[in-house]
Amino acid sequence: MLSARSVVENIYYEYHDLVPVYITKQGEFLSGASLTAPLSDKTSLYLEAGSTAQWREAKTSVGVPLDWRRLQADNVLVFPMLHGTNGEDGTIQGWLETVGVPYVGNGVRASASAMDKIISKQIFADADLPQVPYEWIDDTAWQMNAARTDFLNRVSGGLLFPLYVKPANAGSSIGITRVTEESKLVEAMEFAFHYDDRVLVEQGVPNAREIELALLGNRDDLNISVPGEIGKTRSFYDFNAKFVEGETKLIIPAQIPEETTSQLEGIAQTAFMELSASGLARIDFLLSDGGDVYINEVQTMPGFTQYSMYPYLWQHTGINYGDLLEELMTLGQKQYTHRQNIEKNY
Repeated sequence: MLSARSVVENIYYEYHDLVPVYITKQGEFLSGASLTAPLSDKTSLYLEAGSTAQWREAKTSVGVPLDWRRLQADNVLVFPMLHGTNGEDGTIQGWLETVGVPYVGNGVRASASAMDKIISKQIFADADLPQVPYEWIDDTAWQMNAARTDFLNRVSGGLLFPLYVKPANAGSSIGITRVTEESKLVEAMEFAFHYDDRVLVEQGVPNAREIELALLGNRDDLNISVPGEIGKTRSFYDFNAKFVEGETKLIIPAQIPEETTSQLEGIAQTAFMELSASGLARIDFLLSDGGDVYINEVQTMPGFTQYSMYPYLWQHTGINYGDLLEELMTLGQKQYTHRQNIEKNY
């Protein structure tokens, strides 16, 4: 909702009609009233709970079940401002492709592969990209005493603390625990299994700097932003720091050597291509005290709030928020046309 509000505030209304679409926790799609100008306050984008689904601000405007045919009309483009499960993992993208609607951002393959931290790590390994050591296990094996014991032995014997325990599929640092002692590992694993049926444990990089690059373009014309750094205000960059508090210091451009920037750009471009990404991505890295670089994750629909790194990086590279939205929509339409042309060949 916070990311969507930022889009609502910055889109060029002289060129576009904007219709918010809501997905309830019960899976119902609701269409709100068309917007012709930014909203007046931060709560006015929400729908009231209950069957009427009224707007908080405009009580006469009611969310109604989405008319699928409206999506399939000419000159409609969906901006899937959804992070994490069921938004960034290829599921909504697959549905949009099934109904034949163009959309902004990455397709099914890139979204699903990047969202799954285990699959993406295997792709990075095949491309010889540097990454931290890790182990992973699924929930079936975790419930088997022998397999669990073997896994915990591999972790404690092969990885160095601090460790980061993560659900394989989750976004915005949901379900992640930083573990500094072995006695806390099982608790962190159980917590992560609340969010996915596969969990990985990564070796931390002591005193690591978190460096990020924003990518914009399709495979034939890819642009890379200046690097940004997450200023250290806590042990790791969690959900509250990313989306709620707005107190995390974003250092742009990151103060790193030119040769390190070039190395990051090369890794980012390779990761983008190996994932078959399109439109946009934010590539996250860890930089050690000694200058070693590790690719951490690829975000295929990174945060777009007023506190988010992705739009900040492009602002510092020379593209303001409104122009960034325009470019992303253009890229989305181009990618849709490209897919349509492929389908016509068979």
